[in-house]
Amino acid sequence: MKTKVIITLVLIGIFILFVIQNIEVVNIHFLFFSFPVSQVLLLFIVFAIGIIIGMMLPGLLSNKNKTSEVSDK
Repeated sequence: MKTKVIITLVLIGIFILFVIQNIEVVNIHFLFFSFPVSQVLLLFIVFAIGIIIGMMLPGLLSNKNKTSEVSDK
């Protein structure tokens, strides 16, 4: 468990360094819309979405396995 915490802290530290080095404003183009957004904000949003999906995925996969076990009986 301690190794997992250390690896997580190192990865978060690397991510923070990456974000600090990318503080430009970028244009986002989606369909017919285009708007400027800070690259730091964009990186944090994508990072947060990744964390949320990563936290939900094991639960969804375990429910799928339980469902397939019940239907096999």
